[in-house]
Amino acid sequence: MLENHSIVRLNAEFFERHKEHIEILNKPARPHLVLVVQIDSLTFAIPFRTSAHRPKHGKLSHCFFFSTSGRRNLSKEGKIPALDFSKAVIVTERDIGMPAIIDHAEFIELRDNMKRVEEKFKAFLRYYAECNKTGANLDKPIIRFSSLQYFKDEILSINFGG
Repeated sequence: MLENHSIVRLNAEFFERHKEHIEILNKPARPHLVLVVQIDSLTFAIPFRTSAHRPKHGKLSHCFFFSTSGRRNLSKEGKIPALDFSKAVIVTERDIGMPAIIDHAEFIELRDNMKRVEEKFKAFLRYYAECNKTGANLDKPIIRFSSLQYFKDEILSINFGG
């Protein structure tokens, strides 16, 4: 059984099944690590990114940014390590590859903020679902280029509790 909050790699079989889905992050030479999160009855894999852009002030964030790990200072372009909600995918146990290890400082920050990560991810999923229900903001990059588009029906079935 998949353990909630596991840090793993997705296996080659997953990427083969989704090879036509160009918005799913896939770098065969350097596979993405993902955080497994259960929302409602669905299992999501949220990818770790080494260089995500901060959203404009006042906008809903599509990421959880690692702000205390120290690696944010390595980027000259203002990019920071993050979990990228817009590139999350729905997975099953058969999609999971090997367990993975992340930077120790990022692991501590993630562990200490797991509830916040889940809340932010649910808020992003709710926003994504609302945009698809109403047709609003579908042209926004975080919606238009999201890998969630391949799992729209499943996301629209989530009970967000009001």
